[in-house]
Amino acid sequence: MKKIVLLVLMVCALSFISGAADYKEVMAGNIQKMYQARTLDELTDLANQFDRISLAEKNEWFPGYYAAYCYGSIVIFCNVSNEERQKYLDMAQAQIDNILKRVQNESEIYVLQAFVYQLRITDASQGYTYSVKSNEALGQAERLNPGNPRVYYLKGSNTFYTPENYGGGPKVAKPLLEKAAKMFATQVIENKLLPNWGSEHNNQLLSQCP
Repeated sequence: MKKIVLLVLMVCALSFISGAADYKEVMAGNIQKMYQARTLDELTDLANQFDRISLAEKNEWFPGYYAAYCYGSIVIFCNVSNEERQKYLDMAQAQIDNILKRVQNESEIYVLQAFVYQLRITDASQGYTYSVKSNEALGQAERLNPGNPRVYYLKGSNTFYTPENYGGGPKVAKPLLEKAAKMFATQVIENKLLPNWGSEHNNQLLSQCP
């Protein structure tokens, strides 16, 4: 009897390990595709895949995070109308809201929230409101992990595009972007599911600073 119980426990343990390995393998493959995707079809398909994974892996925040990031990428890389832009950002926000119901102590989630707020800015009338919201989210992200380079990249990006008469501009943004660049250059990502974006655009903005 003891042998049977032991055998069942071993089978269950192996199944769990196999399932965890499959989850990480699928996620890592989709994340790699996501960073290379540039079309609406590609990014929509990946967002749907991440969303399905999030329904199966309810204790994981990565799938919902990357679904939201895909919707943000659609806004950046795809030629969508302003109405569609807001629709995709609403979809990204829904993913973030769902994650924050379960996880409140992860810096990267608040960075993504700030990213979505910044993407909401399409004209000067929205600039102040969403800049404030973005900075609040980045403040929380920084408190949780001051070593997160995306915090300073997004602070620098927001400052870069803020008019000089409102305290922004490339010159003011430069120290933030430089700080982010140094952190990007030295960061070590031990978990391949962790976010790894922002460095390229940070360097592009930095190259435009006086």
